[in-house]
Amino acid sequence: MSARPDFFLRHLGPALLVAALLLVMETTAVDSVISSWFYDPVAGVFPLHYNIALEVFGHQWPRQLVIVLACCMIGIYLLSFVLPHLEPRRRLLLFLSLALTFAPFAVVLLKAASVRHCPWSLLEYGGFAQHLSLFDAAPLGLLPGHCFPGGHASAGFCLFAFYFAGLALGNPSLARAGLWGGFAAGMAFGMVRVAQGAHFISHNLWSALVCWLVILAIYIAIMGTPKGAQAAAEAENRG
Repeated sequence: MSARPDFFLRHLGPALLVAALLLVMETTAVDSVISSWFYDPVAGVFPLHYNIALEVFGHQWPRQLVIVLACCMIGIYLLSFVLPHLEPRRRLLLFLSLALTFAPFAVVLLKAASVRHCPWSLLEYGGFAQHLSLFDAAPLGLLPGHCFPGGHASAGFCLFAFYFAGLALGNPSLARAGLWGGFAAGMAFGMVRVAQGAHFISHNLWSALVCWLVILAIYIAIMGTPKGAQAAAEAENRG
């Protein structure tokens, strides 16, 4: 199964450009400026941190909905071993199951290894921790913050998987919906946490990049590059 250079150029090229822009962003004050919109310097808090409606409808429920979606995909994949009419879609269902699971999980693993603290814990926002850049080591005596990249945003960005599903099926409408819907959901989920003081906006953009790369790798491993994916789609259509 031969890889097509244009496929990698179209899907890795923009990702590398985004990575470069995010590295440049680390040298600016964009994160602090945006987070300051939601910070009350008089009270010394992020007021929306304590907003119950935002926590429930903007944080908890969206994450649970995506978890339910991932579980449904896994369930349908397992049913493909029992229901003959699902068998032609088995490989695509496997891809969706893995992508919706492992893209957010990759972000969770990176968070677990991160020394960076959440904005609400930083000195500039009334907290105790130093504001560290991407490659800074934690000062002696300061415990890791485990707050990078944005975990909640990954629940939206993992929907990029449906862009690749659209590619495999030759369905441009599904591909567009997966691309822009996944980006919109990830940014919306992530901005909730920015407003609460839980993340900087760059944390969410890094999460988008991680999800894209993980999903791309899973797509290539399961579905193959366009030549192999098209053959899989044709086999499914025949089924």
